[in-house]
Amino acid sequence: MGIQLKNRYEEVGREMGSLGRMKLAMLTKMSSTQAGEAEDSVSNLKLVDDAIAQLRRG
Repeated sequence: MGIQLKNRYEEVGREMGSLGRMKLAMLTKMSSTQAGEAEDSVSNLKLVDDAIAQLRRG
């Protein structure tokens, strides 16, 4: 179960709202539900972290 991944999606939701979460899902090709079910692997975490960094840059 992707606890760390799910937490990152929730963090983006608090910071950027539902639009930010939707953009994160588009960049990662992974919905928040899928993130909760995916493995917290190094590659998955890097994918999400890179997408979050891109969103924060604007």
